[in-house]
Amino acid sequence: GKITSEPTSTLPAPSTTTRPRHLIGNSINTITDAINDNIIVARYSTIAAISLLTVYGISKTPIFFRYKNVCDLPSSLFANRRTIHGRIVHVVENDIPSFVHESGSEAREEPVICLVRQLSPMARLLNRSSFNFMVGMNPSSQLNGKDKSQLQHAKDLLKVEIAGIKSPPFYNAVGREGVNEWLKGLAFSRAPVSCTLLSRRILKPVLKEDRKLPQQQQQKQQHGQPQKMNTQQDNYNALDPDIEQLAIAKVSYRPGMSLFRKDLASSLLSFGRANIASGIHVGISSMPTIDGSTKLGDIEADVKYLEDLGKCEFEAVKAKKGMWGIIGIRNSRQDLVQEADLEVNAGFWKKIWRRIRKE
Repeated sequence: GKITSEPTSTLPAPSTTTRPRHLIGNSINTITDAINDNIIVARYSTIAAISLLTVYGISKTPIFFRYKNVCDLPSSLFANRRTIHGRIVHVVENDIPSFVHESGSEAREEPVICLVRQLSPMARLLNRSSFNFMVGMNPSSQLNGKDKSQLQHAKDLLKVEIAGIKSPPFYNAVGREGVNEWLKGLAFSRAPVSCTLLSRRILKPVLKEDRKLPQQQQQKQQHGQPQKMNTQQDNYNALDPDIEQLAIAKVSYRPGMSLFRKDLASSLLSFGRANIASGIHVGISSMPTIDGSTKLGDIEADVKYLEDLGKCEFEAVKAKKGMWGIIGIRNSRQDLVQEADLEVNAGFWKKIWRRIRKE
């Protein structure tokens, strides 16, 4: 018979398993060709990516770490009275929602509150202009906003209450420094400060049980008499980070070109810019304090500190500095003014006798 031969193909039939491999290979070849065609762009893009990752990693190290809010501060910092450093950027005034005073309370004390931007160890090396540049380059910083009245609600600033003093009564005297005017100047100049943490103040939630308290019991609580603690109400072990918090601290600053720091509360009292508080902090029942030290040595130090502040205020009254030169302010504190005037006008031997009696 006749044998016929037909040409046959030696290539294997395309299969579904080889098609993805061809697609991946072609894609890799395309990418490689694009990189080869733009080798300079690819090289600098790689260098930029590595640099950004390096900077991001360094920024997460402790030398760049800072506390952005009071709720971020560990309780151990308050209990051990640690010191943090920052720059004062704003003075809070008329913070009515936070400090709701009870109706019928005669002695109304308003704390002196500042907003402080806590500085990382690296940021402490910056001068004022470098600090302002750094803040201006940070898009998330709320210091860049034009409305300074909204700064008190900022989430990246520490709200610090200056220990031992309270705000002076409002006065408006021609030719004299206004209320908190000097302190606002410190904030405008972004003065560096150090804050020794004493305790934390938190906004106490008003519960239904509080409204049902008898009137006598509420008055006892307002006057500071001890009451039975309610575990559910006063358990602050797990604080809500969104709850309003303040840090009560002894604040020090460096005046002018001085090499040594000076206590800010003492300076305010010495020049008649503030009043001494009734305690190491202003008493506000709607915002109790927690995390304070219970060590006997710390309590004794607080008592000594208040005595020193009282001496500073007394010297300001004697010299009629600041608000103590205003007749209305002096008339409101007749007891203190009479004591100061008596010491100023007393003779030498009478002063010696008074000093002996005080000791």
